Amino acid sequence: SAVLLAAGAAGVHAVDTVHLDIADLDGLRAEAEDAVAVGFAATACIHPGQVETVRTAYRPTPEEVARARELLAAAEEAGGGVFRFAGAMVDGPVLAHARAVVRRAGASEGAPQP
Repeated sequence: SAVLLAAGAAGVHAVDTVHLDIADLDGLRAEAEDAVAVGFAATACIHPGQVETVRTAYRPTPEEVARARELLAAAEEAGGGVFRFAGAMVDGPVLAHARAVVRRAGASEGAPQP
């Protein structure tokens, strides 16, 4: 997405647009989950009733958090540069994603839980 590329080049977070159908929480959930998957840092809400659905979509699972923490520990042990983790190459963007997962997990700890 051009928004993701422009935000990355500017060093800022990309925010996904609002879901206008405020009654369609299933559609919002799918849209927010897709936004997380492609790299958006947040999804804007147009109605308070959308907030918990978006928070849930951005909240990583315990398994995702554990894997991200393992990867970050392996990166520290590797001492920098590109390395292998669980058979895959790890570089800067992969590490940035792992940091984002851990950051989102920390942010959701202070948020109301469903």
